[in-house]
Amino acid sequence: MRTFGLTSFITSLDQIGTDLKVGASITEDKEYFFIIGKDGDGEYNVISYIYSCALGQSVGDLIGATEPIPGVPSSEDVLKEIRETYDQVASVFEEAGKNGSKVQFINTIELMSWELFEYKVVGMPAKKNLLALPLIVELMNGALKDGAKYSFKKSGKILASYPKYQKSIATFIEDVMLYPKNENPEVELTRKSLNRIPSLTYSGVTSLIRFPDSYPETKFYEAFIPDTFDDLISFLLNRYIFNFHFYCCANCRRYFAFRTDTTTKNCSRVIESAHYLKDIGRTCKDVGRLRAHVRGLYSNETQVLYQRNYKATFARKTKGKISEEHFRKWGEKAREMRDKCLAGEISYDELEKWFYDNYLRE
Repeated sequence: MRTFGLTSFITSLDQIGTDLKVGASITEDKEYFFIIGKDGDGEYNVISYIYSCALGQSVGDLIGATEPIPGVPSSEDVLKEIRETYDQVASVFEEAGKNGSKVQFINTIELMSWELFEYKVVGMPAKKNLLALPLIVELMNGALKDGAKYSFKKSGKILASYPKYQKSIATFIEDVMLYPKNENPEVELTRKSLNRIPSLTYSGVTSLIRFPDSYPETKFYEAFIPDTFDDLISFLLNRYIFNFHFYCCANCRRYFAFRTDTTTKNCSRVIESAHYLKDIGRTCKDVGRLRAHVRGLYSNETQVLYQRNYKATFARKTKGKISEEHFRKWGEKAREMRDKCLAGEISYDELEKWFYDNYLRE
């Protein structure tokens, strides 16, 4: 397999096998999705592509932002991106089928769909929109079996199911899994009308697989190879209900899962678009942790007192009423007095009196 930029291209069909399916594996902190095909003996042993994301982000990405957030796709945006990628791939089927080999056909599909799964920020190991993978894999199967004569019937059915799953999975998360609203998901499930959420029963094959040696983590994983796209969704929800809760990220407003009741307010998704350019390429968790620290710092009455006096003094320095040297010395002492107050060495009233007594004048 050859790699160009963020995209890997196969050089022979032996590298992907036949009768491709999307397998899944859930560990303590990650979800893995992989494309697996049958080898020459008819066994599912050929793993050609591996993708990973943090817990619950695959279904959270499908649902999209729960409220308008600049730069974060809404549910409509998610569907639009999936449909556009599907249409682009479908548009080249006939041409690729006539003018190229099956190897070229598969590479064309992979190349045209990688932006759906890859973050725009280079070097980010986690992936996005991974529940669109079964749709692309079905198109690959169509290319392998029928080429330009592929009917798109099965892929069209998968595409049509995405809006339905957006709603039903959102209902599952909000009414059964969302913390702290639902502290015991298994109990909440018994109270829920099952016709409003996806089925939690599924069919397929569960086995141990070992990722290829080229993959950084070459240990064995318990993996599930579903019979259908519906089975993949049911498998994921079944695993969530017994092991996890869900939370809505305070930064991007998309759902993610966590294992314990010690919630984190932010997910580990990569920020691709943000008001502050310095946030791009960081994760919601990193940005959220910093902002939470700043909010906590500035909500402290001592810090508020310091900040108010500092801004007023800085403004006078900017207007030329205070020299740069006097402002620098005052600032050093002001920070020292603030830190003493935060450490409990002086009282808030003593700090307030210091600012009053040391009102800086030229």
